Amino acid sequence: MRRLLIDITHTASQDYHTGIQRVARSLARESLAYSAKSGTRIECFPVVNLDGQFVHVDRWCAARGYRKSTTDWSSYWQRMIPDMLGTSTRLKLQKVGTRVRKLLYPRTIDRAARNMIRKMRPAATPANPGPGDVILMPDAWWDLPQMFDTIHNVRQNGAIVGAMVHDLIPIRFPEFFGEDLRLKFTDWAERLVNSVDFFLGDAKAMEEDLWQYVYEQNAPLDRSHVGHVRLGCDIKPIGRITFSKVPENIRNIFADRDKAPYLMVSTIEIRKNHHYLLDAFDLLWKEGKDVSLALVGRIGWKCDDLVERIANHPESGKRLHLLNNINDDALNYIYQRSKGFLFSSKAEGFGLPIVEAQHHGLHVFASDIPLFREVAGSGSQFFSLDDPSHLKRQIVDFEASRGWETEPNITVKNEPWKDVFPKLVDEVNRLMVNVQESRQASANRAA
Repeated sequence: MRRLLIDITHTASQDYHTGIQRVARSLARESLAYSAKSGTRIECFPVVNLDGQFVHVDRWCAARGYRKSTTDWSSYWQRMIPDMLGTSTRLKLQKVGTRVRKLLYPRTIDRAARNMIRKMRPAATPANPGPGDVILMPDAWWDLPQMFDTIHNVRQNGAIVGAMVHDLIPIRFPEFFGEDLRLKFTDWAERLVNSVDFFLGDAKAMEEDLWQYVYEQNAPLDRSHVGHVRLGCDIKPIGRITFSKVPENIRNIFADRDKAPYLMVSTIEIRKNHHYLLDAFDLLWKEGKDVSLALVGRIGWKCDDLVERIANHPESGKRLHLLNNINDDALNYIYQRSKGFLFSSKAEGFGLPIVEAQHHGLHVFASDIPLFREVAGSGSQFFSLDDPSHLKRQIVDFEASRGWETEPNITVKNEPWKDVFPKLVDEVNRLMVNVQESRQASANRAA
């Protein structure tokens, strides 16, 4: 491999900070740091697709942290709405804020302003991928079908293209998504398996699922063309908390560690399976157990019934708390003061909140799916999603032994991105060699 080009076309044009965007930006940053090391033979750098060709990311994009320049109106508006108004009122005000933003600053004006600024800058520098080059595509680009033409052209020019796919959840669990996204993602994936040279997952479980999908689609890829690299985790050291930035209501909820809630951190949406947690805690409360549950995360999609159940629950505001307006100091405080961490998701691409919980010294209780056993490790506890009483019994035992007073048994090692990126380069190089050997074998058979 001569050069490794990391495509971040979608991420660089958005201001999202979800899992895939965090991965793409980390890879872009580490690619340049890797190339800057003395003795490095493989040049690595981020690219974007512009007018049908891959070009170097300009210094303005890098200075913005590989995101578009914009105000995060949704986060700003959420910070302006006090928690004391209650969940239902806050949700209504968030919708009003979104409508006001669209009215005062529509997307057409935003796009026109960006196009004008772009024309004022120097011309982009083409990357000109060719023999010896690999383009790795770790981004969420299923709404950019024009990318396939660019991929076809660079492959025709001798470059090898690989896709880093983080999950196939819209295909495996279509009920979790709206029809538009499901169809768009499915069409993209079906086209993708016939348009790239290799696949890279972010965990061993994801590698197996990717190969299963390649097999199901009868795609022209060998098993040796599918690999994985465990994601990096750049989690900051646990530092001092500025308690003045922790809202009083949160300090009150988590004041006494012996009575503190169990914690789940995730977007509020049906895939995360919050209903299961509520069912398990309803059983605990019915038996008279004095335990609490805190759900931290922004409100997502297809969850109106869940939000309604929480808002109208007899324990809401007492031993059941929905917290979706949390700053970093408050979140660190919550992690450090919770009794244990719960993750009931039915499907995930990786499950970074588990890693963050372990980093803060929390015992992890996770749904029993292959990915979580890999990410959380054998030192965690796993519960069956078929029966909420399974989790209930685990919490009863944990309470009886006062498990939160003991250190969790963490059996997996999570490395920072600076240590992971060289491993990614090695894995991509291995997959590239496999692709080249397969091509040569096919050519020999044809001859």
